[in-house]
Amino acid sequence: MVLSGPALRAALECALIAVKHRKWGGVPYQKYEALACELAAAMAVAGHSDVRSSAISKAVAVEQPTVPADEVAARLHISDRQARRLAPRLGGRKIAGRWFVDETALREHIEGRL
Repeated sequence: MVLSGPALRAALECALIAVKHRKWGGVPYQKYEALACELAAAMAVAGHSDVRSSAISKAVAVEQPTVPADEVAARLHISDRQARRLAPRLGGRKIAGRWFVDETALREHIEGRL
């Protein structure tokens, strides 16, 4: 499929909307951000430079938290509710309605408690 002109612009706007809403919802958005970068580059090649470059940043690999809150609770010997309340302080993220914490942050927290 080849996109050009208004269709290319509409596809870029859709990708940017997806990035915004996925960030707001706390779900992974990097694929859509990369798509927006590619669409913006295609528009620039076609001479459409009216897209602000500051609105789109290069995609950067981000380490996603991998330890679910229930496992955090088990490893810290606390309740699930306490683990969910602790998750933001450990740099956790809520993904699809569930809290996840980075393994390194959890290990550092455990070592700090001992």
